Amino acid sequence: MNSTPLATARRSRATAEREHARNHLIAPRRRIRTPAAGVFGAAMLLATVGCGGGDGDSGPNLSAAPTQVRWQPFQGVALPNAAQGPKKTANGAATGFEQSPSGAALAAIVHTVRLSIAADSQWPDIVRLEVVPDKARDEWSVNRLQLSITGPASPEYAPRLLGYKITSYTEAASAVDVYTEYSDSSKAVNHTTVEWFGNDWRLRLPDQDPTARPIESVDELPTDIVKLEAPA
Repeated sequence: MNSTPLATARRSRATAEREHARNHLIAPRRRIRTPAAGVFGAAMLLATVGCGGGDGDSGPNLSAAPTQVRWQPFQGVALPNAAQGPKKTANGAATGFEQSPSGAALAAIVHTVRLSIAADSQWPDIVRLEVVPDKARDEWSVNRLQLSITGPASPEYAPRLLGYKITSYTEAASAVDVYTEYSDSSKAVNHTTVEWFGNDWRLRLPDQDPTARPIESVDELPTDIVKLEAPA
């Protein structure tokens, strides 16, 4: 996903599909464990956008878990639906997240997964409603046109959500580390960023930086994550 739109357009469909599988959230374990793992289209740069408090009553509680959580399948992956959002889903797109830390975390999780594994008929609406409009979004869309996804994610590559940690928070933007597990018991952390745009949390896509590491393997989960485990 790091090539220019012109170079991408010249690739065969088969090559583009292989790159999509390598660089996206459903990447095989060998890519997750590789230090040089590439930028995948729906991942976010870990941004320091200001820290919401967490010390006593000085700011919002970043470790408050979502409430009334239930799980809904999307393209073979279980995604959370809670009191803090999403309030609406239509043609694959999920919108309506509470302007709170848990609402931002839910948006980061839901947007990242939906954008990564959406079917051909779904991704245009997901991009339009779930992603901050900018050059990075346009480049992602051009690249996505070069491949086709018609079915659910393979169980071998589908991630299972384990929890998250908000690393910075304001009412305008939030950085969220999302922890997942794969069928071979390997674990990964996804560094994501969401912004409050159009009265909702939207995903901020990173610039096409070949040195970025938005997804990394982890051996152990941090002890201070907010547990949000999808059903096995």
